Amino acid sequence: MHTKRSKENHGFTLIELMIAVSIVAILAAIALPSYQEQIRRSRRSDGQVALMAIAIAQEKLRGHCIQYASTLSGTANCDAEGANAVLGIDATSSEGYYRLSLSGVSSAGFTATAIPTGHQARDTAGDISCNPLTIDQDSNREPRECW
Repeated sequence: MHTKRSKENHGFTLIELMIAVSIVAILAAIALPSYQEQIRRSRRSDGQVALMAIAIAQEKLRGHCIQYASTLSGTANCDAEGANAVLGIDATSSEGYYRLSLSGVSSAGFTATAIPTGHQARDTAGDISCNPLTIDQDSNREPRECW
């Protein structure tokens, strides 16, 4: 008994393959920016946590010194006059996405700033740039949309 072989193609043509590749490329082009924004948003918490740690450490130090610390890095201490207090916190956030600094330091207040590095510098909340993030002694956080 002789069976006839079917002459059907059992695979993809080059055109079908190119259409599938084109569809995947279009979907990737749409999804990638959204994915990157989501990554930046999740990394923003690195800066927020670092600033909260600074604010807590400042309040703890202020209980023993006559003013807030003006320096982040080094061994935590405050001298007899309290003018050269050191907080003892690294100047880079734990994940490394933010550089940290202090400004406006006095006996009445301070402002801690987290400046994003690398791709994190493009972080936004809607149309508001999240570069830099700040917090002060009263827990005022700027920009508000980024917290």
